[in-house]
Amino acid sequence: MFVLDLSVEKWVGPLDEGHLIDNPTWQQIESAICELDGKTKTLVTLGADEETYMTIGGGEGGKYIVSVTFDNIDFYNSVDRSLGSKMEKLVVGGQLGNYPAKISVDLQTALLAAQTFARSGELEESVTWENSESLAMVGSAR
Repeated sequence: MFVLDLSVEKWVGPLDEGHLIDNPTWQQIESAICELDGKTKTLVTLGADEETYMTIGGGEGGKYIVSVTFDNIDFYNSVDRSLGSKMEKLVVGGQLGNYPAKISVDLQTALLAAQTFARSGELEESVTWENSESLAMVGSAR
């Protein structure tokens, strides 16, 4: 497995009471992603090292934002270009933000992208990826 750790957020009020799992199994990763609800569980991070990781956030309404970096500078986001340029509100990392609708993908796409990254450290070829610097205008989650 390429991924060395799994970070799972769990927001209790303003506090993150999440946990870190070293050397996670695919079943642990899949379970953490499926538990994302956009309320108390809003972000999981699959880490390989300090600069290489994938984040999967959101979850409310079956909408997920998947982002990958290999150098902590350039970020690649999964996209569904059919969703156009409208904006939508999602809670990711405990923060409410306005995100382009095109970067929210369904659970199946998020799981496929996560599985490929977790196992090989690569971007899933069947997923459309775009390089992006700033995704959201972040505001208050509560």
